[in-house]
Amino acid sequence: MQREYSREKLLNVYRHMVQTRIFERECETLNKNKEILGSIHGSMGEEATSVGLAAVLREEDVLAPSYRDPGALFTKGLTTLDLVGMLFAKDCGKTKGRTRVLHVGDFSKNIYPPNPILGASQVIANGAALSFKMDKTDRVVLNIIGDGASNEGAVHEAMNFAAAKELPIVFAVENNRYAWSTPFEKNFKIHSFIERAIGYGMPGFICDGYDVIDVMDTVSDAIEHVRAGGGPALVECRTYRWSGHSGNDKNVYRPGDEIIRFRQNDPIRRLGDYMTAAGICMEEELQDIWSSVEKEIQDAITFSRTAPYPDPEEFFGMDTMMAVE
Repeated sequence: MQREYSREKLLNVYRHMVQTRIFERECETLNKNKEILGSIHGSMGEEATSVGLAAVLREEDVLAPSYRDPGALFTKGLTTLDLVGMLFAKDCGKTKGRTRVLHVGDFSKNIYPPNPILGASQVIANGAALSFKMDKTDRVVLNIIGDGASNEGAVHEAMNFAAAKELPIVFAVENNRYAWSTPFEKNFKIHSFIERAIGYGMPGFICDGYDVIDVMDTVSDAIEHVRAGGGPALVECRTYRWSGHSGNDKNVYRPGDEIIRFRQNDPIRRLGDYMTAAGICMEEELQDIWSSVEKEIQDAITFSRTAPYPDPEEFFGMDTMMAVE
């Protein structure tokens, strides 16, 4: 169902998409320059999916994202410095050096951290959904998963359990066409995840993951079904990541013209063109958003570079530190 969104809502969604794009662009640069430890798992091109899914949640709803969803994290309330500080493992980061960005959460904002074991977050998200049902609330859980991870055995068990128990959870599959380097058609005999939804006994929805308004409309329909007590739902967002699986992936297994084709359908530009054509905002307002977000992220990087590392005693406690010494 098509819904109406306020000017403020759409501009906020646009800002979070820009925030995600610039953050990940800087992640790539910092990774290439070896200023940060470990690898990165980018989602450039998937901003409409990640932001759109989280944009329609209530504050009390739970977000259980995948490891490739900074857009959802920003939309649900984490700040630029929360994530940038984590890149440098500094005390100003959200987890004060304890984890990398792809494992961050915030229970005060109802964000569950992604589990490093593929398929495990669906089981954990089911636990939250089961508690909501037992407490007779209308809170819902939004669990995001990649198409590759959806083939894990625990995922099938979790979806079957959610359907059998009629849990208030939406499973959102970000189908970006590749599980690491394996294309979708070599991993699946199905044509759409709606076919799996039918097998689990839950309604299935599908949307254009490059159109943030279509994402918001579709997941709103799914949440409406779930919140009304109809049990779980599955949403497939058809999207595409421009980069390789991780910062160390040379991305040589995809034809160059395929990447170029999707870059031409940039989801951020698509939303901006719609808003200016519809008279929702002026082009200058969009440029101001890019400028302000650019400054915000560069300031966070500058601050994080010289920020202190966390005190080791906060990790282990005084007794442990004394034992180590």
